[in-house]
Amino acid sequence: MNSLFNQRLQSHFTQMSKYLRYVFNDFFVIALMFIIGGIGYQYAMFIKHLQAGQWWEQLVLVVVILFVIQLNNLVTFVKRADFVFWLPKEKEFFAFLRSGLRYSKSLAVIVQIVAWFVMISFIEKAMVTTNISAILIFLVTMVVLKMMILNFQMIDNYHHNRNLLNNKVFYRVIVPLVVVALATYINVYVGVIIGIAMLILSHLLVSKLKQQSIDWQVVIEKTESHENSLNRFFNMFTDVENMQGVVKRRSYLDSLFKIFNGDVYSVLYSRGIVRDKEISGLLARVSVLGAIIIGAIKLNWMAILIALLFMYLIVFQLIPYFTNFEDNVFTTLYPINFDQQVKSFTNVIGKIMILVIIVLMVGSIFMFNLFGSLMLLLALVIEWILLIKIYVPKKIKKASSNY
Repeated sequence: MNSLFNQRLQSHFTQMSKYLRYVFNDFFVIALMFIIGGIGYQYAMFIKHLQAGQWWEQLVLVVVILFVIQLNNLVTFVKRADFVFWLPKEKEFFAFLRSGLRYSKSLAVIVQIVAWFVMISFIEKAMVTTNISAILIFLVTMVVLKMMILNFQMIDNYHHNRNLLNNKVFYRVIVPLVVVALATYINVYVGVIIGIAMLILSHLLVSKLKQQSIDWQVVIEKTESHENSLNRFFNMFTDVENMQGVVKRRSYLDSLFKIFNGDVYSVLYSRGIVRDKEISGLLARVSVLGAIIIGAIKLNWMAILIALLFMYLIVFQLIPYFTNFEDNVFTTLYPINFDQQVKSFTNVIGKIMILVIIVLMVGSIFMFNLFGSLMLLLALVIEWILLIKIYVPKKIKKASSNY
């Protein structure tokens, strides 16, 4: 089983390395350096001017720690075919799932350490202490709680009697909230002791799983959900093989389609993009994330660069949708030439990007002055013209000429 898990892990690393070279291209690396630098500078200024011991600081610390320990879920690399091939030896498959648990814990510990390292200055301000042992206890608490959550996620992969311990809200929210609140408001050692007790209990429950049956449907759905999440991220930068979208009816957006009712392809592309769960979700997430980052950065030039980057990433991801309906035989019957199809597609993308610009401008309202907001709007309008009027048509025609 260990050999099988290592093969799956190696295959996962191979796939990751294949797509990561597209993610960390020269343009994105430069942009990422600016983003990290800007956020780091803003965080340093925030900590420098922060007065220690304010009432809200401990509350924010609790919320941030609760958020951080939710990162990283259990990864098992189970395939759908495993249900058929390994069902006769289901008890032996426990070793495979346990290897996934160990791998998930190793990643989770790294994430918790990095997050804790970033939070050290804020912990000192919130707790009004420079005692290194007390600050280290917060790291131990975060790691202990995360390992406990992963253990209970492992238990969820098996058929078992439902009780309070197996309730996701209990082990992901209630227990961490109690432990972190005790560590923050009462005593750090009290919190970590309770956390360790819950971790030991979860270990004991995991050790008994070998004699129980696996809930294959749950395991497979979790694995496929994790893979789809990674593919959606990689799909922001390049085309991902076997990436399948899910169509979802959104009746509450019917009134929005009125602005796209120009011609046949405008209607087709607009409804396709909005109803495609992957594309519409990508648009919403990237737009909102861009607005939040813009609102959090006080440097006008940095916020403008980030806004331009998000605009480009969104348009770059929408361009491949031009060929989405090529496999549909009915589109070949339309008496519409190629140039008109390109025009319709750019028209739809242009209107979508106007909505994105509005969302990004909302983020600038909170941090920019009037001059900064006007500069951001001007930069976005100029980029909109360059992307929609020049880049998108040229990119489509170049790609079509290669077929």
